[in-house]
Amino acid sequence: MPNAFFLSPNNLHGKLFSLDEKESHHASHVFRLGPGDMISLLDGEGFGYHGIIEKEDNGIICGRIEKTFQHLGENKSRMIIVPALLKRDRFEVLIEKATELGVKEIQPILTERCIKRKINMERCQKIIRSSSKQCQRSHFPIIHEPVEIIDWLSEPKKQCFAGMIGSKDRLKNFQYDKDIPVNILIGPEGDFSNQELEQMKTAGVKLFSLGNRRLRAETAAQASLSILNELLV
Repeated sequence: MPNAFFLSPNNLHGKLFSLDEKESHHASHVFRLGPGDMISLLDGEGFGYHGIIEKEDNGIICGRIEKTFQHLGENKSRMIIVPALLKRDRFEVLIEKATELGVKEIQPILTERCIKRKINMERCQKIIRSSSKQCQRSHFPIIHEPVEIIDWLSEPKKQCFAGMIGSKDRLKNFQYDKDIPVNILIGPEGDFSNQELEQMKTAGVKLFSLGNRRLRAETAAQASLSILNELLV
């Protein structure tokens, strides 16, 4: 599979494309690509392309589109991960893996036991773009600013689930409507508080178990999304 690069829709003119300066440098100096080489192009909005590099003009890679794909690397279902804000390194692993596993949106939430209260949106978007290129997704997940869990729960949602040790249910036990987004809540390092669990119960959030071991939040997110990928095919 050809190496993938971000292509801004503004840099596509008919069948002709040009990479921005950063992506051009990555293509020519990191991967040593040049005229005649085929590359994958992702616009982040749902389209992917195979293109042939024709020239490098003042450090800018230019070429021609050979094939167009819509929804390249995308799931038919819409998964939304709703993680409590974690320490930076763990949160960055979570969004990287969530991107690889096909989420459409990432909605961080602030809970009683969150250690962090803010995120670096620019850095998070950079990780999402890099991860999307690595796994060749044409739609880059949207990451939102963190919101309080009670505010997020106040808006009605039909398919909402949260992992909880001791729950008798597993994700495979539920019925899913593939035309409606599936929301997966992931708690913080110290887990949800009793008050938050009551709020979730009132909001209709269904609890599920990933086994009898306590998992790190980023591990729980990966496990949950991997299972859903199988169930929502």
